[in-house]
Amino acid sequence: MATSTKNTETMPSIAPAVEKFVQVTDVKARYIEAGVGEPTIVIHGVGFTNSSEVWLPAIRAGLGDKLHLYCIDNVGWGAGDRPASEYSISYFADYIREVQDALGYSKTNIIGHSLGGWIAVFAYESPNRVRRLVLDNIAGMNATPPPNVAGFKPPTHEQLLTGLPGRFSAARDIEEQAAFQWRNVNTPGSVEAFTQITKHLNDGAMRRRYHLKRRLSKISVPTLVSWGREADGLFPVSAGQKIAASIPGARLELYDGDHFANQQHPDQFVKLMTDFLA
Repeated sequence: MATSTKNTETMPSIAPAVEKFVQVTDVKARYIEAGVGEPTIVIHGVGFTNSSEVWLPAIRAGLGDKLHLYCIDNVGWGAGDRPASEYSISYFADYIREVQDALGYSKTNIIGHSLGGWIAVFAYESPNRVRRLVLDNIAGMNATPPPNVAGFKPPTHEQLLTGLPGRFSAARDIEEQAAFQWRNVNTPGSVEAFTQITKHLNDGAMRRRYHLKRRLSKISVPTLVSWGREADGLFPVSAGQKIAASIPGARLELYDGDHFANQQHPDQFVKLMTDFLA
């Protein structure tokens, strides 16, 4: 299916990535594309201000040197469309499958961070679609949602700026993420969509139904579990160890940083990804 690009003159450059859109059932899916090599879909985490641009530090550190990257805005996030659909884990997973189809791939690598990793476990249900799977500091094992979901309130500009230095290490990354993430806060429908998303993610029955414990042993594709060695709270290193031990043949790799290790230490993240996926 044909894709189209759209320039956003008020935003910082995303080079060497390019912003694109592709039509799926009910929305135009937005993604940024970069690199050459093995086709690889990359899925971001749950934070309200997130979008595919959170992967720019890793892209500039060389993630696309051996991988053809499609960094997807999860449906309901970023600068893309926000459908009136009811958001759910199953809808998020099917959205990724739809994007994969629309891009013309029957099989790709998948990298998922946090909620993106929870979504990526659809490899259990669709192993024929996945070449290799990376679960990076993922959600789905905790019975309770993280604070930014359980007590969601749109951040002020000051709150956004205060939180970014803990997630990104380089001054350039912090400055440009401030622009991208503030755009996401102010995109029409963003608060309404995320309110619906948090309603789903706060549902205890849903968290039990989609808990990863009973699914992990069914994953049959080569899998890397990567985790920040300083991660704690709802996403401790012990969770990564448990996840890796539950997946047949999975590898566990620890690298510097906490839950946002891929953004704090993109060079280490890139080495792990290219060694495993390329």
